[in-house]
Amino acid sequence: MWLALSDGWLSIVAHRDKPDHLLVRARKASHIEDYFPDESMYEDSEADYPFRADVTRIKVGEMLLDYMANMQYDNFKNSVDDTQLHFAFTTVHTDMMQYGLKYRPKENTTHIDESVWNSWGQGY
Repeated sequence: MWLALSDGWLSIVAHRDKPDHLLVRARKASHIEDYFPDESMYEDSEADYPFRADVTRIKVGEMLLDYMANMQYDNFKNSVDDTQLHFAFTTVHTDMMQYGLKYRPKENTTHIDESVWNSWGQGY
């Protein structure tokens, strides 16, 4: 699972050796440290996500619940202060918009300029 958070990006997968844990991975150490400050983080310099922590499923769930319960923004992209992270999220947003074009009902897209619609849909 990929988690795009206002100040971080996490990749969370099932732990191969610990059934009651999830492997929380990040490309920037602070993305784990900020959300799981009490967990022991380790590094795997050969991995796509070099920063890692083995976190119980319950603690991951509690973090998600806390994040959602305290969410104040009504526009996710505007909640991201880190310029590089904001740019990365904008790129993901654009790619997902392109992915979803073929599933959008055309009648519900009157707010999208036809030239923009055509450029988004190229190749999809």
